[in-house]
Amino acid sequence: MEEKFTLHVMADLKNLSTIAEFITGCASKLGLDRKGVFQLELAVDEVTSNIILHGYPQQSGPIHILIWKEQKKIHIQIQDRGEPFNPLNAGKPDLSTALEERSPGGLGIHFLKTVTDAAYYQFHDGKNILTLVKNLD
Repeated sequence: MEEKFTLHVMADLKNLSTIAEFITGCASKLGLDRKGVFQLELAVDEVTSNIILHGYPQQSGPIHILIWKEQKKIHIQIQDRGEPFNPLNAGKPDLSTALEERSPGGLGIHFLKTVTDAAYYQFHDGKNILTLVKNLD
C-alpha cells in the first residue's frame, strides 16, 4: 500500500508557505518531476488561497490536505468546511479580451484545470472536497 501524507492547517494566508512546502516535498517523494511539482504547487496554492479568502468569509477554519500515489498518478485531496463552492463549475475565461479589459479573477481556476490531468469535486457532510490528479508519465 502506498504511503499517504496529510497536512492540517488553519485557513490563514500565513500558512500558504507551509502548504507549498508540503506539496513540493510530498510530490517529489512520490516521484513527480520538477515541472509537475511546480504545477501542482501552483494549483494547490490557487485552491487554498481561494478557500482562505472566500471560503471562510466570517472566520477562519480548517484546511485538510491529503496526498498519495495510486498506480502512476498523484492524488491531492483538499477539504474545507467553508462556503460550498465547486471551482470546476466556473466558466472558462475569455482569453481573447485584452488584459486591461478583463474582470479580475477566473484565471486561477482555468490554470488549475489546465495543469492537472483530472479534478473532482463533491460537497459531503458539510465539507468541500476537491481532488486533483496528476499523471506521473
